[in-house]
Amino acid sequence: MKILHTGDWHIGRTLNAHSLLADQRFVLEQLMAIIREEKPDVLLIAGDLYDRAVPPKEAVALADETLTKLVLDMGLPTLIIGGNHDGRERLDFVSGVLKNSGLYVAGAFHPDDCEPIILGKGDSKTAFWLVPFIKPNEYRSLTEMDKTPDYNEMYRLIVEDITAKMDASILNVLMTHGLVLSGMPENGDIDDSVRPIEIGGISYADSAMFDPFDYVALGHLHRPQKAGRESVRYAGSLLKYSFSEVNQKKSVTLIDMEKGKDVKIKQISLPALHDMRVIEGELDELTAFSEYIDPNREDYIKVVLTNARRVVNPMAALREVYPNILEMTYQTTAKNTGAPDRSRVKANRADPMALFNDFYDMIHGVKPDEDMQEMIKTLMEQTEVSDHAAD
Repeated sequence: MKILHTGDWHIGRTLNAHSLLADQRFVLEQLMAIIREEKPDVLLIAGDLYDRAVPPKEAVALADETLTKLVLDMGLPTLIIGGNHDGRERLDFVSGVLKNSGLYVAGAFHPDDCEPIILGKGDSKTAFWLVPFIKPNEYRSLTEMDKTPDYNEMYRLIVEDITAKMDASILNVLMTHGLVLSGMPENGDIDDSVRPIEIGGISYADSAMFDPFDYVALGHLHRPQKAGRESVRYAGSLLKYSFSEVNQKKSVTLIDMEKGKDVKIKQISLPALHDMRVIEGELDELTAFSEYIDPNREDYIKVVLTNARRVVNPMAALREVYPNILEMTYQTTAKNTGAPDRSRVKANRADPMALFNDFYDMIHGVKPDEDMQEMIKTLMEQTEVSDHAAD
């Protein structure tokens, strides 16, 4: 059984209000070229087919066009589950009819109706267990539990239910969308573009509980990676969807399985219409003539300016060189944003001068001098007097 594992297509995604639909069309064409070359027996889409619960009509049209080519024109059985971005109940629409054509869709998870999809014959006969994204409070409601389980306990119960029905004499593949890790998450495990699944409690499932399955196809994390053993994997997203993903290499995962033999895993790179990069330097350096002839200047760009002083309308000059610039910040701002600043705001809420000093430092990278502080203090006092007079 040759399985092509993909996930997190996010059709309809925008980046800083810029539509990525052309990029998605391009990468889906690359995906179909891979399918024609490798000839898999089945395609898996491990959640987040769309980027939002109600996708724009252009996104639906692209998904419809792509799935029609894959399932009807190429005759490739395709299995889709709902992700946390998808409108899961909407995905279920006419799923009973679609499976007769080879398109199997499990938009929402139904514990009482979790049955496998059996594909293949002989040593390649495989049971595919589809577990769409589900929140612990939703699971509690569906199963009428006395209390809401944490994320790990919920998955333990789901796996127990499946293994009780499982035929161990054939291959068994689980496809699910969620946060599955082999230990406590570390920096770099979770991409900035990935939404947190649960606030409070244990917010991930331990990958060790999936040992009964021959392969586990995961969706949700955008970086291709294993979760514990090699055969529990995230395929990752088809494209880079945030500037936190600039160093990731996007791919799809080809799985070759046969009962009684080791699972063969192959990652196949996905070329993109536009790469995504973060560049930094002073404005004059980044707009020099040499940059105009850079063959990669049409990449999606985030610029970090290192100028000591603010520049008037830098975006206009940068856009002349980088037509697809999507974001710009200053180095001092980039270094000083985040939780510590928010905590200082709370601590200094009753001290306007302390707040101003922090803000000035965040923008310019240095504290305001005494003359500046005196001027701001005077302005604040004048404003306070005016407010009292108005009262």
